Amino acid sequence: MENLKELQNGIRVITKAKRSSASASIALWVGVGSRHEEKEINGISHLIEHLVFQGTKKRPSAKEISEAIEGIGGVLNAFTGHESTCFITKVPYYRLDKAMDVLADLILAPLFREEDFIKEKRVIIEEIKLHNDQPQDKAEMSLFQLLFKDHPLGADIAGTEESVNNISLHTLREHFLRTYCGKNMVVAICGNIDQDEASNLASEYFSSISPGESSQFLPFNNLKQGRFKIEERDTQEAHLCLGGLTISRFHPQKQAMDLLNIALGVGGSSRLYQEIRDRRGLAYYVHSSTEYFRETGCQVIEASCAPEKVNLVLELVWEELEKIKKEGLKKGELERVREYLKGSYVLRLEDTLSQALWLGERVLLEGKLPSAKKELKKYDMVKGEDIQELAQRIFHPGNYSGVIVGPLKEGDIRWSGLLSTA
Repeated sequence: MENLKELQNGIRVITKAKRSSASASIALWVGVGSRHEEKEINGISHLIEHLVFQGTKKRPSAKEISEAIEGIGGVLNAFTGHESTCFITKVPYYRLDKAMDVLADLILAPLFREEDFIKEKRVIIEEIKLHNDQPQDKAEMSLFQLLFKDHPLGADIAGTEESVNNISLHTLREHFLRTYCGKNMVVAICGNIDQDEASNLASEYFSSISPGESSQFLPFNNLKQGRFKIEERDTQEAHLCLGGLTISRFHPQKQAMDLLNIALGVGGSSRLYQEIRDRRGLAYYVHSSTEYFRETGCQVIEASCAPEKVNLVLELVWEELEKIKKEGLKKGELERVREYLKGSYVLRLEDTLSQALWLGERVLLEGKLPSAKKELKKYDMVKGEDIQELAQRIFHPGNYSGVIVGPLKEGDIRWSGLLSTA
């Protein structure tokens, strides 16, 4: 059974015991990401995530921080997203105290030295260049810029060369102190643990953090959505990203959206894979994915193909969307994707780190402790007409943006029926 406790400073601590496990995992979530940033300092959350690993008062070097966890056979990492930043560690269950000590050290006592600040800015700028050089990454980033035009959700999580160079150490410290606070943090601890002891351990290490306030953000209104864009590159393949705005993480049809997405483009038995990859051999990869935010969301369809096949692939993608709008999912297909989702859900939560990530993220972003059993029941309640109704609402030309990165020009692409029917 999961337990949720709120400390006096607002930090929420989640514990879940799995006595059969050999590990203990911690996911420390902070409610700050790229959507909480102004354009001029885009990338500051990601820069903070990098910089805390460069040295703390107790462990002044990056090597000492790494050795503290790797020296006991564990893993230590972090990532930044649009709405949150997360620090994770997984260790042998009997070294939970060490894991907690290291994570708390990163959050409570980073040195933020000038020399590390300058170095990590250089590293991140190289990371930005690397992603811009990779056509698939570039297509994804450009699509978000179109879908969420002139809004922080469309900004690159890592920032731009200009915005990263524009961040001062003083501004970074202020951002850190304002956002890394009790009301903006969740600590999830899962594995072979005593839940009371783990909760007390978290209280011992994190109770000194000031309460502060949850991060504020600019709500998204779909008034400036960009349409279609070609980024000409001298590549062998053309990389396609097609995306439509969908629903928020709180929407009552979220489960229907998940099932619709799996049927369309998740796995080798999905519609897009079968039609474009398996039957016709037009693409090495083709898949769809969803992202959910507090007030909106999106579905992204991606594929790589020969430049001369782009129009055909676009037409085939849109044909599949139209089929679902007109016919919905057959009973057997709906049951298959339902079982796929439920099975992957159960298997994912078998791992202690995955469970800590799932619990922590849901409490941070949705404000309540989730129940896997209740979640799975919601998927059982989705009907075929729910999915078809959702497809009819989402799969229309005016809702879509698209990007192609490859050796093509604007006049080469018909964008399937999208332009002619928008």
